Amino acid sequence: MDSFFEKITGRFGSNDVIKANAEAEAKELEKAREKVTDLEKAVSDMRRLSLKAVETNEATTQLVAAAIEKIEEVRATGGSMSSDDLSKITAELEALKNTVETSFKASGEEAHLENVRVYRNVQASVIEELKQQSEAIAIQHLHIEKKIRGIKPCAIIALVFSGISMAGVGIALYILITHLGF
Repeated sequence: MDSFFEKITGRFGSNDVIKANAEAEAKELEKAREKVTDLEKAVSDMRRLSLKAVETNEATTQLVAAAIEKIEEVRATGGSMSSDDLSKITAELEALKNTVETSFKASGEEAHLENVRVYRNVQASVIEELKQQSEAIAIQHLHIEKKIRGIKPCAIIALVFSGISMAGVGIALYILITHLGF
């Protein structure tokens, strides 16, 4: 009987459990480091986009300020400009308008693409984490089932011996009662 218990405890030793836990923790730590790296990349990309948007806003502000100065010059001179000057200013304002619209569209599209990329990375990370957690739970479930399979015969044997022991105690009490006259 002792050798049976030694076999069971030998099969599922505490060193195996400690080793498995350490390996699982190391894997989780590596996953966390990878996630941190991915998130740091996403944050740096967002900062880059934010800086680009700020630069675009500053350029737009400067262009608008220059246009306002030219308009003020025209007003100061009494509005007496040649048609060449007016067409030149009109062309510059149209170019400014096109530049601003193009910049806003480009920055909006780039921000959208970056947001989609970050969303997909986070989604893929969550799906991968869920998959790994499901696999870990399945492995633990199988490990517990194996332990239960090993413990079940021991419990049955213990129950049988307990029943035999109870029967022995019952027989002993019967003999005491019948021979001693209690």
